[in-house]
Amino acid sequence: MKLWVFIALSLVIAGADGTVAAGGASDSSSSPPIVVGGARVVEARNTSGGLSVLTQIPKSSAFAVQGGVGVPCRFTATVAGTTSDGQSYLAGDVVESQRWVFVESPWVMWHPGPIDAAQVSSGPLSSALRWFKVYCDVADNYHFVLYRSVPGIDPLFDPHSQLTTLYGQLQLVEPVVFRNPVVDRWGGLVVRYPVWLAINAPAWTTQVTAPPIEWRGWVMDLVAEPATLSFQVDFTPDVDKPSPPLHGIITCINDGDQPVAVEGVLPAMPELAEQTEPGVNGPCMWTPPGPGTVTIQARVGFHVTLWASGFTEARPDYVWTSSAVTFPTGELTTVNLNPT
Repeated sequence: MKLWVFIALSLVIAGADGTVAAGGASDSSSSPPIVVGGARVVEARNTSGGLSVLTQIPKSSAFAVQGGVGVPCRFTATVAGTTSDGQSYLAGDVVESQRWVFVESPWVMWHPGPIDAAQVSSGPLSSALRWFKVYCDVADNYHFVLYRSVPGIDPLFDPHSQLTTLYGQLQLVEPVVFRNPVVDRWGGLVVRYPVWLAINAPAWTTQVTAPPIEWRGWVMDLVAEPATLSFQVDFTPDVDKPSPPLHGIITCINDGDQPVAVEGVLPAMPELAEQTEPGVNGPCMWTPPGPGTVTIQARVGFHVTLWASGFTEARPDYVWTSSAVTFPTGELTTVNLNPT
């Protein structure tokens, strides 16, 4: 009788310490969790469909705050396995790991072709989402946590970080002020004869970053579309023959206009009157009021769009000013070459 009491008491005590259940079976659910160190890992899809591994994660990134800042992920093993740092565990063991793993799911890769009016945006860049499978410690089916989206402009792969490089690779055709034939004929511009203001036609074309930048899953380029053309005109009259000076902007092409080029000149030069009133006579036209000198610079305004894997964002307009050209202005003197 005393022996039976002693055995019963020993089983109760053994069960009370939490290490052995009644009957002697292991109770790993109440064991301390297996702790795994390490850093969060993001595996982003590159443009060929492969994965690039990123471990330097900005503090403001969605990947850095998943589950809480500094908070480990946790799972109860359903099968035996090994942690990312080599520790073995059994089914039923609890594992806490600092190693969150984010694996990007395949998404549509956009490879830009020639940009034209038919190119359709996938939407504003601010609305772009990239999708990731989230795992705890090891990226396999036994450690899957959830499936989540991350904004395309997340600090880890924000396309804006590449703008400096994109602008550097956007090589625009330099505008050159059209040289009116009258300059070569008479040695300068002629008082009361209209001057046509224009540029070289190739400078008025849609131009694209070449080649596009492929970075952390994005294919990016800048598209610059010419939209406006004006001319800075600075006329200084001869002090001995004073006339009205001019220091201002002459509008030539407005946003939305569809200019036509002829023989490499844009806009095409129309049939000009023999003589006109001095000053600004309309778009792209100015008439010298008197002798002096005039400096002319072309100003081409571009609408700039950032394309990132089909998503778009308007960037600030860009104005490119040509090199300045200076011409003398003077009066024609009638010379009778065949006196009778």
